[in-house]
Amino acid sequence: MKIKRQISKGKWQKWSYVRWNQQRLLPFGRCLLPFAFVLLLSPVVALAQSGRKPQQKPGEQQPRPGEAPSLRIETREVVLPLMAYDAEGNFVDDLQTKDVLVLEEGEARQVTRVKREPANIVLVMDCSNEIGTFKNAATERYGKPERPIWEKGADYQVISNPTTRTFANQFVSMLSPEDQIAIIQYSDKVQLIQDWTNDRQQALNSLASKYRVGIKSSYHDALKLAADKLQSQPNGRRIVVLITDGIDSNSKTGKTKALLALEKSRASVFILGWADALKHEIEIAADWTMHHEVAGTNAMKRVAELRQYLSILEGATAELRAMAESSGGELWLPPTHNDLIACNRKVSGEIGAQYSLSFITERTPTLEDKRSIKVIAARQGVSLRSRSSYYIPDEPNTLTR
Repeated sequence: MKIKRQISKGKWQKWSYVRWNQQRLLPFGRCLLPFAFVLLLSPVVALAQSGRKPQQKPGEQQPRPGEAPSLRIETREVVLPLMAYDAEGNFVDDLQTKDVLVLEEGEARQVTRVKREPANIVLVMDCSNEIGTFKNAATERYGKPERPIWEKGADYQVISNPTTRTFANQFVSMLSPEDQIAIIQYSDKVQLIQDWTNDRQQALNSLASKYRVGIKSSYHDALKLAADKLQSQPNGRRIVVLITDGIDSNSKTGKTKALLALEKSRASVFILGWADALKHEIEIAADWTMHHEVAGTNAMKRVAELRQYLSILEGATAELRAMAESSGGELWLPPTHNDLIACNRKVSGEIGAQYSLSFITERTPTLEDKRSIKVIAARQGVSLRSRSSYYIPDEPNTLTR
């Protein structure tokens, strides 16, 4: 009421009339909106129906009359490990690109390079003792007085260098100065005891000061960490040296995730499997328990536990063999502790003789980035070994055709 008094009578009538007209015309305006939209769209539709081409954007190259438009193909350069042997099984040192054929999903690929280059090596050590201390050293039950080996006596000796650590020391000592190494140990947890280095003495010092054994096995966590370390190294060959029984009991990382990460790293996996050596040690332990322990529930339970472990070990070894073969690596099953230590020369020889094979592939739209591959020797008397599959890398190289 106060506001209306401040407005003169004439002005109030005029303002009321304008408000009445706005309210009256508002529904009519809303009805016209669709028609206005159609009027705005009609020139665009007419342009499309007329067959006229839109104006060329600045910087775009238009094909000349009679010239086919260019096709841009997204490509990748793939680098995989390659081993070459002659008819006697010796390493071939003069392999060239013309000596190699690459078939990917059955189609030939262009080989760009075959060369030797420095290696990035992750050494993974199994330090778990869930079934007993069989991995530490060979048994001393025979050839000694018949008493428990933990009993102290005049001839009692503490194991100063467990088998795995002895192997690691000798392997590191034989490294090429150009190669880099990282060292992982696993048991109750996974530990990176040495990050990337080409200083052999530094790696040996880490083994001497940080090597620890445990009870449970975090095997899958160790594989995942090894894959992550390799992915951080864009240049050079990628290699995993694995001393393990292949059994997991304590990992947070699932088996599928760990194996997928390792496969995507495109690393060669060289494996020292414990199966044969542990089988020998466990058979001795089971026989000793049966003949020297007091017959009873605990003794029989221990023997049954050892037998069950051997059954699990057999299945794990089959998986290790598949891993080594698919990666272009190798699996050794040394029968004794001493034989396992001596394998360091074989592993070092394989790594030193390995080539890097580079070829060009095309990335096509697909739900699966995994490709099967077959590497064939085009040179008489030469046999080749490489990966059987790989995951295509993310970095593109675009070709124009």
